[in-house]
Amino acid sequence: MIRQAVVPHARLDRARFLEDLGLLAGLGATTIRITLDWSWLQPKAATFDGDAVEWYAGLLQHAAAAGVDLQFTLLEREVPTWFDNDGGFADARFAGHWWPRWVEGASERFGDAVAGWVPFDNPLAFANRLVPDDPQRHGEVLDTLVVAWRDAWRILRGGPPVSTAIGVKTVRAVDQTIQAAEEARRQEHLRWDVWLQGLYDGTISIPGRADRELADLAGACDVLGIIVADVDESLGAVLRTAEMGPDRPLAITLITPKGKDADRVTVVERFETACGEAAEGAPLQAMALSPTFDVDGHDDGIITRDRDVKDSAAVFFEAGVH
Repeated sequence: MIRQAVVPHARLDRARFLEDLGLLAGLGATTIRITLDWSWLQPKAATFDGDAVEWYAGLLQHAAAAGVDLQFTLLEREVPTWFDNDGGFADARFAGHWWPRWVEGASERFGDAVAGWVPFDNPLAFANRLVPDDPQRHGEVLDTLVVAWRDAWRILRGGPPVSTAIGVKTVRAVDQTIQAAEEARRQEHLRWDVWLQGLYDGTISIPGRADRELADLAGACDVLGIIVADVDESLGAVLRTAEMGPDRPLAITLITPKGKDADRVTVVERFETACGEAAEGAPLQAMALSPTFDVDGHDDGIITRDRDVKDSAAVFFEAGVH
C-alpha cells in the first residue's frame, strides 16, 4: 500500500522545501501532497506570477529527480484577496467564473508533471469556516462548492488522477433531545451524503434545500479519498465510504494527534492495522499522515521544526518499506 505524506499550506516552508523533499524521499515517502499557494500564484485575477510558477515547476523537477510523486491541492484554507473581496465561494456566479480559470491555469502550467490533483481539501471544513452561523448561507456555499468540484473535474479528467479529500466522522447526538438528534442527522448528512451521494448518483443533496441533479457529478473522481481525525474510526470510515461512494480506489489520511510522540507511535501503528484490515474488504490503495512537519506552537507533526525525524515517522514509512 502506498504511504503518503501531506504537507498543509501552513506547514510548507518554501525556503527549505527542496531539502524537505529529499528528507521525505529518504524516509520512503513515494507520494507527497502539498497545497498550491493560490494567492502567490494569482495575485490578481487572470494573472499568474512568473516567479511562483517557476518555483513550483522547479519543485516538480526536483521531486521527479528524487523519485517522488508530487500531488497538488488547489484549495485548502486560503483564497486570494481579490477573489474573497468580490464574494468568493459565497457568490455562486463569481466563483463559477473565476474558479474554473484558476483550475485551467494550474493545469496548463503543471499538468504534464504533477502526479495528481486534489481540487479541495476538506470542503465541509472550508464551508464551516466561511459561514459558521447561518445554515441557509452554509447550504448555498456547499452547493457552490459541489458545482466547483464538478467544474474542476471537467477540466482535469483524463490527466493525472483527481482525488477527493473529504473529512468524515461519525456524528452522535450530544444529548437525548429531539433537537440534538436532528442536528446529529444533519451533520451526518453533511459529512457523508453530500459528497458521497453526489459522486455516486450525481445528485446534490443538502439539508434545507431541494435535491437536484448535476451533470457530470456522478463518478467525478479517480480516487475516493477521505480524512479522519480519530484512528478508531479508520476501518469503519473506509468500509462506509466504499459502500456509499462510486466504485473507485480509496485513500485515507489520518490527522495525527497532538501530544507525546510515543502516544503518536501507538496511533500510527493502530492506523496501519486498521488500514490493513480495511484493504481486505475495500479497494484501499493509499494511506497518509498529516501534518508532516511541526511549526511554532504545534507539535503534532511527525518531523520536528529542526527536521529531526520522530519515531512516528520512522514507524509509518519503515512499515511501508518492509
